[in-house]
Amino acid sequence: MRKVLVVDDEKLVRQGIITTFPWERHGFRIAGEAANGDKALAVLEREQVDLLVTDLAMPGMSGLELIKRVRSLYGDMPVVILTCHDNFKYIQEAMRLGVLDYIVKTELEDDTVEETLVRIAEKLRGEGEEAEAAALGAEKTVESVQQSALLLCARKRGVHPAELVGSTVAAERGAEQKELGLAAWVLVTTAAEAEALLTEAAFRQTGDGWVIVHLTDLPEEMGESEWAAIRRFRSGRLFYEEDAGSSGRLSFAELLLELSKDSAPQPETGTVQLWRDAVWVHEEEAFQRLLRTTRETDLEEAALKSLLYQIALDWDSLLKLPDLQRLVSGLEDVLFWRDAIGWLEGLRAQITQKIHQNASKPIAECIFRAIEALKAQPDLEISESDIAKIANMSRGYFSKCFKKVTGQSYGEYVKLLRLERAKRLLLQTDEPMMRVAERCGFKDYRYFSRVFRDYTGILPNEYRKGTPQMKRGVK
Repeated sequence: MRKVLVVDDEKLVRQGIITTFPWERHGFRIAGEAANGDKALAVLEREQVDLLVTDLAMPGMSGLELIKRVRSLYGDMPVVILTCHDNFKYIQEAMRLGVLDYIVKTELEDDTVEETLVRIAEKLRGEGEEAEAAALGAEKTVESVQQSALLLCARKRGVHPAELVGSTVAAERGAEQKELGLAAWVLVTTAAEAEALLTEAAFRQTGDGWVIVHLTDLPEEMGESEWAAIRRFRSGRLFYEEDAGSSGRLSFAELLLELSKDSAPQPETGTVQLWRDAVWVHEEEAFQRLLRTTRETDLEEAALKSLLYQIALDWDSLLKLPDLQRLVSGLEDVLFWRDAIGWLEGLRAQITQKIHQNASKPIAECIFRAIEALKAQPDLEISESDIAKIANMSRGYFSKCFKKVTGQSYGEYVKLLRLERAKRLLLQTDEPMMRVAERCGFKDYRYFSRVFRDYTGILPNEYRKGTPQMKRGVK
């Protein structure tokens, strides 16, 4: 296969060229990438490259200048240029420098991409059998020392990769070890040594204690962006699909392609709202449906844990859960999606235990409907009599049932909701203090300030200046 170097000052463009073109299908393999001409020359000094793909308009050394330097240093290396519609004036000059072809970045559709690679491959075949044989020989030499890695992901805390490969064995094989977090490590070495370590790991593996992914064709120099890509793969696709890549190999280019498929949306407030509805507590089908809905958000591990934390706090504010601290601490042990399911099952058990202490399922559901109606009020201003009507209960009966389900009186719960809303507005908006108080149903700012201090331990203006720990606690 011919080795390709992609040069463009825009990282997204580089990644798009690398991951969307079916390079290997047409006899190419990505050898590296560079953000400018100087870095491209540095790659060419240490890497065998058979085709240069470069942008024309780049800061510093332009694409035209890079082509001239390449011609003087490496003779007739084939070059393909990247350009936009408004850069056609440069194409003629590039053609005079003997470029092989050009790619218009604004016209990269599936059919044009395929046609472009077919055209480039056919032109390169014209170099002759002797040049092609030399290129293949050079590729074999490079492949013999191509970097590979083992991504080792523990299924539980408190373990170390030495259990799988042995620290002495890894050192003897020249493996560079890097910890990624989330109980995951990467061992970087040559392709041959990675295969040997994989055999060693398979021999020591017991049960399903580890998820092992063999990564191939890593860049010769692993920069922060490359490590970040592996972390994203671990905390995203691999978090949900533990066997992704574990059967056979996964090249670094394929890993980048996997990441490009993930839209990584932000948590939807509607997801939290669904978990507030008590139906999933009582009905298994509703619980499984809500698990699927949450899974489909495709959040990375950190964002998902933030969402779970928010759900736990929301239910605790409603019911005063019996063991919230243990539940929150358990988020540290969520290493894969199946662990998140177990965590949610634990939350479900706590909610069920609390509700069934004093109230039946129908009564609890009526109270929850009333609470949702209360939360929908702009300033949380609705009388207990009016909210009781929503629950189809008399005021006196509603008051007793509300206390049984939540452990608090209606008035205490409304005050709690107002203070929690005030905490959120103080940290997430720049609205004046008096306006925050009004939006939360407090007509007297001095009263609001005093109640807020009793609840949080500090005054509202001090809370607004608050700490990251405070902000994580806002629902």
